[in-house]
Amino acid sequence: MLRVLYATDLSEHSQKIVNVLIRYKNILKEVVIVKVINVNKFLNPFINLLELVEREKALAEEKILGIMDILEDYDVKCEIFYIPVGDPAKEIVRVAECERVDVVMLGHRGRSLKNVLLGSVAEEVARISRIPVFVVKDGMDVFRRILYVHYPLESDIPKILYNLCKVSERIYITHIVEPLLSPESTSQIFKDNYKKAKDRLNDIKSKLEKFGVDSEVILRVGYPCNEILRSERNCKVTCIFLKTKDFTKVADGVLRHSKSSVLIAKEG
Repeated sequence: MLRVLYATDLSEHSQKIVNVLIRYKNILKEVVIVKVINVNKFLNPFINLLELVEREKALAEEKILGIMDILEDYDVKCEIFYIPVGDPAKEIVRVAECERVDVVMLGHRGRSLKNVLLGSVAEEVARISRIPVFVVKDGMDVFRRILYVHYPLESDIPKILYNLCKVSERIYITHIVEPLLSPESTSQIFKDNYKKAKDRLNDIKSKLEKFGVDSEVILRVGYPCNEILRSERNCKVTCIFLKTKDFTKVADGVLRHSKSSVLIAKEG
């Protein structure tokens, strides 16, 4: 069961996440809500900042209480909320760490296909948080078909994936083996790496199938970001689960350009 931090800006898209929380209530232990008052938007010498913040807090609290009532109606436990003042990404991560949640869930505001999430709060939270971050892009059945990308190869399966096995229809398990350049002496190294990756993915597959989920191994060769997005299209997944050590260029590229929701878990 998962403790979730639902980070919201109270926009229409952000509030659609409430539907996702209700849809997957069976794997939720509790939902904590946070709405950050970003004072940087109001840096004007002619504005009474203290008065403005209090007004923003009152409006936010009213809306959050409404969301909590909706979640309660669907038997989703939600008794705690925060309305801090400061930098949105830093405050979201601070609250997540304070509450020791299992995952941070938030929406995004993409501006174009080429610049989705560029400079957004969602991107920054995913960049700095050590707690898994789930960026919801569209739809309600976000965990129906999952593309699970496993890096590093020797690392453990993240605990959150076992929870998702309970609600997923199908999980595609993938790892991208990057090609080695000449000389020919590297060909055996590549073959060894490919076999090692294949054996590890099959091992993960057998472990996940013990939870009753249908799964399939997809082992690709090429540039990781391109191959992950190719698998997303071919498998028609609803979520990309990227297991990685850090917020790499691959994670950044997948987060920006995928059409599916993206879950990033940083574990060694």
